[in-house]
Amino acid sequence: MKHLKMALGVPLLFGMLYGCSSNKATDETGNTTVKQEETDTNTNTDTNTDTNTNTDTNKDMNNNGQAGTTQNLPYNFAEFSLDVDYSPTESYEVDYEYETTGVEVELDDDRNNIKLRGDEALAKLEPMFKKLKFDASTANDEVIDHVISVFGIDKNYTSFELEVKFADGTEKEYKKTK
Repeated sequence: MKHLKMALGVPLLFGMLYGCSSNKATDETGNTTVKQEETDTNTNTDTNTDTNTNTDTNKDMNNNGQAGTTQNLPYNFAEFSLDVDYSPTESYEVDYEYETTGVEVELDDDRNNIKLRGDEALAKLEPMFKKLKFDASTANDEVIDHVISVFGIDKNYTSFELEVKFADGTEKEYKKTK
């Protein structure tokens, strides 16, 4: 009886998985795109086609496929990664990444024994993110001092590293060691 269930269950499972797969994809605007797979791997012709002709969605993308400046971000950055070391065993880390599928946020504060993820981390960090008033053209020392002030970073740190990807796609690094 056990083998009979297995013999019937495995093909049923494969059938369900096959039935769930599709060559159709839906973009952000709800338009369906169809991609044809290559039918003969021995030929050098590429038969993949994309029938999506919606240019409104595509104009908001830069050359890397990343969202451009017209994307509505809650802050002036899409990614924010802060790492402040006080000692080899103590650090303060903030990681924020805005994606079209959602937001990833982490806060690790070894000095205060705080480790937050997701909504809890965002709730704690959001007031600080809203106070950040710099862009890619702001002087490095000014950005570092501003972030130290907004996040209440103890001035006894040994190293400060900040990586920011701004809304326009510009990426900058800010570093300071003592």
